[in-house]
Amino acid sequence: MKAERLFLPTQNPPASLCWHEDSLIDWVSGGIASFLDGRTVDPHIRYAYRFDAAVMSPDGRYAVLYEKLGTKGLVLKQGKILREINRSFYHATTYEYPVALHTLPSGRTLLAHCPDEYCRLDLEDIETGERLTRRADSSVDIFHSRLQFSRDGRYLLSAGWVWHPIDVVSVFDVTRALEQPETLDRPEPLETGDWGSELHSAAFGDNGTLFLNSSDPFSDDASSLPQGQDSESLGVYSLTERRLLSLAPLQHPAGTLMAVGKYVLDFLGHPKLVDPSTGLVMERWPDLDTGRQGSSIIRHLPPQPPLALDPVGRRFAVGTEKGIEVVRFLTEA
Repeated sequence: MKAERLFLPTQNPPASLCWHEDSLIDWVSGGIASFLDGRTVDPHIRYAYRFDAAVMSPDGRYAVLYEKLGTKGLVLKQGKILREINRSFYHATTYEYPVALHTLPSGRTLLAHCPDEYCRLDLEDIETGERLTRRADSSVDIFHSRLQFSRDGRYLLSAGWVWHPIDVVSVFDVTRALEQPETLDRPEPLETGDWGSELHSAAFGDNGTLFLNSSDPFSDDASSLPQGQDSESLGVYSLTERRLLSLAPLQHPAGTLMAVGKYVLDFLGHPKLVDPSTGLVMERWPDLDTGRQGSSIIRHLPPQPPLALDPVGRRFAVGTEKGIEVVRFLTEA
């Protein structure tokens, strides 16, 4: 697969990155826009708080600034402050703030987060703050994190953890949750059989598929790994058929994932393009530091470099000390 690389210099190191069409927005630094043609637009805004990350709605109207290991979030509409949001203090300094946005065909933008309890996932109308999933049921004891909507908005993914700690992945049907909010309290387990007792990371793929990373032993390959290294494997799961389509051993641990057609990018340490049918690395960019995040639990890690993922546009961007590195894939996967 052919890849093109582009460097965008910035006056200061980016503090956050979000894709919007052919630009990258640094909301934490005040909404500075860096365009792929080299232009820069700086609104000269300062948000007087220690925000260190942001997410943006697909239509570009809304953004949420948040502190990864804090409790505070700030909702923006076209760069203007709309309202504040919060999450529970409980272990907030341990794992990443749960938040995601998706714009429905109707034009309504959904805000997914945990405004009341760490284990209680809710959907809101981002404009009004109306709680769309009010219910009386108690919630399963999951620390929701790394929320992600599928490209069509049909599913909402949570890649968080439960006590011990063990990384877990849950997927919810968004339409069903809006009609039956109690389904957010009873995530259906993924039908992975004996594999996947601990799922570290996940990413939506094409055609209702999900890429999953697990550290369950891959016994036939364990002997080939360096001493002391856990065996990890990559699974492709069908959400419609509710079964694993394939499994492959990985020679190195994986972190944040992003689908690129039938392939997947792994961002642990540096970006790597992986063939999920074999687990082999097809291409890598070792000079790009993309951090060591392999779980929602990040309190023990240094700050992660800003990373913007665009699976629809088949491109990603990484913030560096001197600017923004962009890698885009030009051929069909």
